Amino acid sequence: MYRKLRLKFIGIATLSTMVVLFLVLGSVNLITYQNIVSDIYTRLDFISKNSDAVLETEEIEKMKKTSITPETQYDTRYITVMVDKEGNVIDFDIEHIAAIEGSELDDFIKYATSKDDPRGIFTYDSLSYAFKKSNVGSLVKLTIMDCTRNISTINYLKRFSIYVGTLGTLIVMLMVSVFARKVVQPYVKNSEAQRQFITNASHELKTPLAVISANTEVIEMMDGKSEWTESTVKQVSRMSELISQLVVLSRLEERQDIVLTDVDMSAEASSVMTSFKSIAETQEITLKTEIEDGIHVMADQKGLRELVNILMDNAVKYCDDGGTVYARLTKKGKSAVFTVSNDYAAGEGVEYKQFFDRFYREDKSHNSEKQGYGIGLSMAESLVRMFKGRISVSYKKPVITFTVTL
Repeated sequence: MYRKLRLKFIGIATLSTMVVLFLVLGSVNLITYQNIVSDIYTRLDFISKNSDAVLETEEIEKMKKTSITPETQYDTRYITVMVDKEGNVIDFDIEHIAAIEGSELDDFIKYATSKDDPRGIFTYDSLSYAFKKSNVGSLVKLTIMDCTRNISTINYLKRFSIYVGTLGTLIVMLMVSVFARKVVQPYVKNSEAQRQFITNASHELKTPLAVISANTEVIEMMDGKSEWTESTVKQVSRMSELISQLVVLSRLEERQDIVLTDVDMSAEASSVMTSFKSIAETQEITLKTEIEDGIHVMADQKGLRELVNILMDNAVKYCDDGGTVYARLTKKGKSAVFTVSNDYAAGEGVEYKQFFDRFYREDKSHNSEKQGYGIGLSMAESLVRMFKGRISVSYKKPVITFTVTL
């Protein structure tokens, strides 16, 4: 239990770190990408308009407010191509680029002109280029600019972010693993203290209960049974049952190293159903069962029998007068599915998840008409968890159903 708690703490801390790093590094990459692409298109627009122009002083002053400088058209590698409506090359200028040779020019221009968008970024021969198409009279001017350095910056930042994110996550995981034991230690001590208290209190309470029970028997022997002695015996019995359930629940939480073995669940369920037939008849409840033969699960035999007992006892106890309890065990794929349903007209609007909370009872008055302490279903959940299964509850008026999958 504590190992799972520690692993869960490590997992949550690591996941939180991953989310934070992803958001931070992702935001940095996104902003950088947008800025670099914006700068590429700004330079491309400038080259497309001023590739052959001589800049005036007034235009140079305007450019100081952007990333463009008077040297942009000289330090940028680009090609300009004039094509007609059919895509035939009319004229071109490759004096401002060295990466593309004359023999590659036709393929390069065809690759760029094949793009439908008026501008964009593409890769050719492992290098990155940005292109823009603009109309010049009856011709189309295609400007292609080398932006390999800019795109390389984006890719480098992306790789760097992955390395930093991975390394940061591993470091946090390592640090959390080292300190996780100290973090959960107060919870461990508190839980151990609670179990120790339950064990000690149970032993201490057994003695006075035994004395009360013995004294009551003596009184009955001397003066005969009365309403008061019967009430005392009844309450002693209830208290003894509560103590036993508390001890069992405490031991269940300690048995985290339980060894699961192959158990014939069909046989165990059938045996429990037989014992509940007379109880159901006594309370005028109809008991229906559908148990498939030969269903085996990995569990603890005594624990599995106790699980079936708890669910059946709960169903019979809270079934409406004259209602029906229906128990069913079937095979679904590789899993065994055990369902217990009972008529429960008062179940509409109830918060069913609380049924598995310790000491929870839907009957807030805690009257003695329905004996119970809100421990049984909590024990059932602990047993299912030990068997690495799932338990759930659902309600479809007027029937409540508990489902166990192992």
